[in-house]
Amino acid sequence: MKLESMFPQNNLVFIGNSLVSISQSVKKLNKRVINIDSFNDTDLVGENFINSDQRGYVNQDVLLVLEKLNLRKNDTLIVVSGEYDSDKDYYNELSEFGYIAGNKQSTIQEIYNHEKLFSKLSKNNIKFPKKISPDEAKKSKNFLKKNFYSSGGLGIQKNIIQKQKKKTDFYQAYIEGDVFSIIFISNKDKKFSIVGVNKIFSKNTNLSDFTFSGAQSNVLLDKKYMKRLEHMINFFVSEYGLVGINGIDFIIKDDIYFLEINPRITQTCFMYDDLFLNGFIEAHIEACAQNSISFNLKDRVISYAFETMFAKNSFKFNLDLDKFNFLMNIPHKNTFIEVGHPICTICIKSTKTDDLQMLLKEKVDFFKRELNNAEIV
Repeated sequence: MKLESMFPQNNLVFIGNSLVSISQSVKKLNKRVINIDSFNDTDLVGENFINSDQRGYVNQDVLLVLEKLNLRKNDTLIVVSGEYDSDKDYYNELSEFGYIAGNKQSTIQEIYNHEKLFSKLSKNNIKFPKKISPDEAKKSKNFLKKNFYSSGGLGIQKNIIQKQKKKTDFYQAYIEGDVFSIIFISNKDKKFSIVGVNKIFSKNTNLSDFTFSGAQSNVLLDKKYMKRLEHMINFFVSEYGLVGINGIDFIIKDDIYFLEINPRITQTCFMYDDLFLNGFIEAHIEACAQNSISFNLKDRVISYAFETMFAKNSFKFNLDLDKFNFLMNIPHKNTFIEVGHPICTICIKSTKTDDLQMLLKEKVDFFKRELNNAEIV
């Protein structure tokens, strides 16, 4: 059944490196969907074009794709699910092709200035792992090298000192604890609503010691933690004017510690798609364009969990995975997958939250047995 959305634009352009769940969120809407995606998986919905940047960043090649498409500007709406290449202001150039539903590139860069951000967090009584100098890191037994510009945990390394690190790299003390994320939706009036809390999974790959690999939805936290998270969200919304759907990663040990903010749609949003009348993407767009942050507040019935499989060795993908209805982000045949890169995503759902981990493990084990010609982590 086709649904009529509230926003008037008929062309929806999505830019990123993992757009399957985003494109599927709007498949019921009567819109033209255009994906500019790094992977171009088989289960993408709509017209597909290659994003030459494997990270899915907005770059000059993305602008060239849009130029060739020659879409009417006032009939085009653009959602950026990744970052912007930092060599120039791509946000302004991108806005020449349509309305951008999301945070400005300048806002994202301001947030990612870790020196200023950590100072503001301290003044607002928001805890975070202690930032340390390279000299302090050398004396420490447990520390991380991080960079807010690297999404999905890429580039995070434990107990490694780099002689020539990027200007945007920094070191932090390592905290052992459980990692979570919280998704929220906010508007231009600086109002927000919490969508959900997720338990985060990560794996050690050749790309990162903490490569983001999956999550479990609808996690319930103690009220004292939720109060502190509301304070954290309010800080980011008030200080930076974030709009649409955004996410914050945090860790719980003896308290809640801020890890990083994703000022954009995150890979966990699809687990809450049924919470919104016409899907999470329309809700994101409406929050940005119409100041609406309303959604279905009824109790959730279904919970989700997913896990991404990564290549242990490089190989040419020639597997028939379409027959498995629990898989997402499925590559085309003859795609060469490099070591450490994602193969596909296993996704399961259940009305019983306690069963999710067990059901997910069963599917992962089944995947390994059935597809023994694929080397997976």
